[in-house]
Amino acid sequence: MDPEKYHKRRRLLLWGIRYFLIVVIVSAGLIVPIAATNNVWDNDFDDNPNLIQTYQRQIVIWNLFLWLLITWAGGVAFDIVIMAFPYMFRFISHYLNSAHHRYWRVFRVLRLPVTLIGTVIASYIGFALTILENSYINGTTDGTGWDGDLENVLMFSTFWTVFFLVEKCLILYMGIHYHYRRERGRITHSKEMHTALAALYEASVSTYPVHNSLFAIEDHIIHSPDSKLSMTPGRAAKASKFLSRIGFGSAKKRSFFGDLHYEKKHTHWADFGSPYVVIERALGDSKSAAALATRIWKSFVPEGEDKLKADDIAEVLGPFRKEEAQTIFRTIDENESKDLTLEELIFTVVEVGRVRRAIYQGMEEMDHCLNTFDWILQLMLGIVMVALILITYVPVIKAIQQTVSFVFIGLSFVVGRVLHKFFSGCILVFFEHPFDIGDRVQVYNFASTSFVNCYVVHQSILYTVFRRNDNQLLLQITNERLSGKRIENITRSGANKESRSLLIDFKTTFVDLMYLRTEMEEFLKANSRDYLPTLGLSVTEIHEVKSIEIKVSWTHKSNWENEALRSKRSTRFMCALTAAIKKVPISKPGGLLLGDEARPFWQITVDEAEGRDVINKKKREASAGRIDANAPKQEDLNEDARKKKEKDEKAKHDEDEAREKLTKVPVVKKENLSTGFEVENCQGVLGVRSRGGGEHGVTRMYYP
Repeated sequence: MDPEKYHKRRRLLLWGIRYFLIVVIVSAGLIVPIAATNNVWDNDFDDNPNLIQTYQRQIVIWNLFLWLLITWAGGVAFDIVIMAFPYMFRFISHYLNSAHHRYWRVFRVLRLPVTLIGTVIASYIGFALTILENSYINGTTDGTGWDGDLENVLMFSTFWTVFFLVEKCLILYMGIHYHYRRERGRITHSKEMHTALAALYEASVSTYPVHNSLFAIEDHIIHSPDSKLSMTPGRAAKASKFLSRIGFGSAKKRSFFGDLHYEKKHTHWADFGSPYVVIERALGDSKSAAALATRIWKSFVPEGEDKLKADDIAEVLGPFRKEEAQTIFRTIDENESKDLTLEELIFTVVEVGRVRRAIYQGMEEMDHCLNTFDWILQLMLGIVMVALILITYVPVIKAIQQTVSFVFIGLSFVVGRVLHKFFSGCILVFFEHPFDIGDRVQVYNFASTSFVNCYVVHQSILYTVFRRNDNQLLLQITNERLSGKRIENITRSGANKESRSLLIDFKTTFVDLMYLRTEMEEFLKANSRDYLPTLGLSVTEIHEVKSIEIKVSWTHKSNWENEALRSKRSTRFMCALTAAIKKVPISKPGGLLLGDEARPFWQITVDEAEGRDVINKKKREASAGRIDANAPKQEDLNEDARKKKEKDEKAKHDEDEAREKLTKVPVVKKENLSTGFEVENCQGVLGVRSRGGGEHGVTRMYYP
């Protein structure tokens, strides 16, 4: 028998025995008083009615415990039915409509309220049969005695349990609506990335074992990110071997202790060294995630190559897993670049870990909000029930009922504001739900163009905490006020579009505009990893026949959730646009203005021929600087022109170098990365895998 099935049946058997013993012990405790007073029915009460008063106490005890026994039996019966119903529903829906198969878990959550309703109903029926309609018990005929009061309490309890069931259904619906509808996309993507990374890591470890000399630093950081390299790779390898011997290493190597903690043949929960556990642990820390990406990338990229392709993964996984290799590559290639550099894979894996942590934090905080809302509703139901009972049965409160009513009306104005905040927050968090934990949003006031750019760091029912992107300060806003603001969610928006407007000279030709468009399209094609190859360039306005307003729009490959990446891409495009405007060139409105402090203005008198020569010379110089100008031959250049050209080329080189420095990836601290190098230094790193897989000089394929 499968060990997992054996342990499952064993746990089920133990639970059944415990449940049966509880039912038997409680039932026996209720039957004992019934059996002890059962001899009271040996008397003939019909022939001698006076005996009823003599044995009234024994009759009441017998009927009271009989009523409690009926209540207990009814509650147990409803509990058994509601426990079996989900599995019956799953079995039947499997054959009738498999689309409803997943709802069987919902009925398990409703066990407590349904059991309470069944218990109250059984108690009400048992009370009516054993006490209310029993002629041997001296009760009042007008319903004002203890039996009538108890009947009213049972009636109130019935209504309370029904409202309790409705409240639980509401909480259940809100939980499903939030976790399934709102988090479904991010959770599905996170699971796909986790599965893909686990498969890649398993193949990498099979080809290059843990603590191999090529990946000693990466393996150490993956397994102990906070140790600051205090343990040498050799000691780490010895520790790993020791864990393997006692049963906490690879699933392929079993030991005595290992056989005890494995319930399933291929389980990963208890396996310290399984790919699933390693990936789960590595994604929890940015440094470990970067080291994991470095190990995977280098072990799959062949020697001499600097990009990871789908064919590389297929070559390592083997010919029978080509479709799986294509699926894995599509999952990790989020920008659809057809190949991945080390920098891109590090960024992807670190971002996956960040999103995964944000999902866990968001689910934890939303569960806390749901539990708070659940307890508040239960408290309100309890207060209403207790208030009804007190008003009905406590004489003092009945006497001052009108005064108490005025007090409650006065308190309603005091707590009304608090309740309004509470329910406004519930609607925003559970139903509107404009953002999740970790999302980047822009918060606007209505009818306003100014906004606050920030990240969501904490959320509760009454308030939300943001971290501003401009000064890193924490911003707390009540959900009541937040529901009255306009919120743009950047994280959920996918690829974001950016645009800029420019005022240019009215005399600019359409040929020059096409030159500008061609230059920017070439730039987008050359940087296809960062931008989509779609450029928008349109004439939007003509200002008094003096200037033309054009609008340049471009789309980033991803959204603006990462501010450092957004700033780098935006700056790179703006620098390229500036260089293209200078290259065409395109003049500003009105051309050059003369007579200001920067350009002093003089007037001189020249003859017509000299003036014409000067004008023609300026035209030739302007034409030579255009993008479509024909370059003069080297032999036609004199010494002065050659020096001027060399000076211009040096200035252009300095300008290009300055632009490259300006558009570099922002520096990241070394302790946040895997092997100590910064992200911008990943360019040019080569793979270490020999063609065919395996160690250097060894041709070996990986087959799981």
